[in-house]
Formats: sequence, structure tokens, C-alpha cells
Amino acid sequence: MDPLEPRRKIPWEALDAGAIDARVRAKVGGAWRARMKQEHLAVGAFALLTSELAAEGCEPVVLSRVAWAASDEVRHADVCRRLAALLLGDSAVPHRLRGVPRVPSHPEASAGERAILHVVEMCCLSETLTCVYLTEMLARATHPAARAALESLLEDEIDHGRVGWAHLATRRDPALAPGLPGALPAMLERTVGWVMKLAETHPEPDDRSLEALGYLGHDAGAAIFARALRDVILPGFEVLGVDLGPARQYIAERRWLAR
Repeated sequence: MDPLEPRRKIPWEALDAGAIDARVRAKVGGAWRARMKQEHLAVGAFALLTSELAAEGCEPVVLSRVAWAASDEVRHADVCRRLAALLLGDSAVPHRLRGVPRVPSHPEASAGERAILHVVEMCCLSETLTCVYLTEMLARATHPAARAALESLLEDEIDHGRVGWAHLATRRDPALAPGLPGALPAMLERTVGWVMKLAETHPEPDDRSLEALGYLGHDAGAAIFARALRDVILPGFEVLGVDLGPARQYIAERRWLAR
């Protein structure tokens, strides 16, 4: 089996770029191309997590799923590339990417605490937020190729977020990651702040023609992230006994939950 082949069939042939308005093709195609790059960067992030968790030791199911996630992201990047190429033209989308993400070093943390901090930011925050975002995107998408592509991404991303919460649950003793409460504001800025700022500086209302192919405007994105913070992220940390004082103050000062 081709490792890049999506787990579910995607009807690529249903996407006739010639029948789509040029503005829509450019906007949506550009978004899928950008998503392709983010999925590629996630490969390096999960490879790092795999190395750190293997070095420190964790539940086998956690290590297995994190290691598997790196491969998932390679496939996700290819799904995004194929959609972008259909909309923008093959020459406008690179077939091969390079680069790894800039991962916070947390120099003051021990190796064990650093692994927890990286899992929290990558899985509990970034991947969980992505799940909520893609779920709303799927609810609004109508084109069969876009819907199948989103379903293909979502079925993996849900596990990528879940594994972070599972690992944190096994490390819920505050002594194992004493710096987590103080590190959360910076993590939230990196994972949520850019979405909120984009909605403020470049407001973008809903557009059904774009949503049909898997695109959400900046206004919708900010509202989705705010809802995910309020209903999923913060309650999840509370259940696991994480001190949310610094995080809640940071969020309140920026009025993120007012959306």
C-alpha cells in the first residue's frame, strides 16, 4: 500500500478547477498550500516528541501513537498538496518540502519537564485546536473532494490531540512539570494569539463559496478558537489539576473569550 494514499478514498476527479471562480481558486488553493507547509512542519515536531518521550519513558500506547503521528503528517501534507495543486495548478505547488519547526527550548526545564511542555503545546493545544477548527470546516464544506480530504485529516488529528491529554494524565503530579502553569501563556500566544490577531487586523466574514471547498474566514477562525478554549482546552486542564491562574489572566487581558 502506498504510504501516502489517504485511508479513505478522496474523489479528486470531482474537483473541476475550470468550473470554479478564479478568486475562489486562488484563495482556497493558497490556504491548502499553506496548510500543506504546516502539516510538513508537524512531521518534525512529532519526530522530536517521539525522541523525547522515548528518552524519558512513557506509556507504550502514547509512544506508539506519537511515533505514528509523524507518518500521518507526511500523508496529510500530501493530501493538502494535491488539493492545492488541483486549484492553483501543479507548477504553483511544491512537490517536496524541507524544514523543521522552531520548537521552544525551555532551557530552565529538566529533560523530563521539557518533554511534557512540548507534548502539551503540540498535542493538548495545537492539535486539539486543529481538531475543533477542522470539524467546523467540515460542517460547512459541501464539495465532495474537500469533505473527504477534511475527513482524512480529522480522523488522525483527533488521535494526535487525544494522545497529549492521555500523556498529561499520567504526569498530572505538579512536581513533574512545575513550570507548566507559567509556560501556558506563551504557549497560548503561539497557538491561539496569531488567530485572534489575524481576525483583528484582517477581518474576514463568512463566504459560502470559499467554505464549500474547505476555507474558513478569519472571523470564524477566531470564534472557533475562543469556543475551543472555553469548552475544551481550559476544562481539560482543570480536570487534570493544572493551575490555570496565569493562563486565565492572560486570556482575560486579551478578551479572547469575549468573541
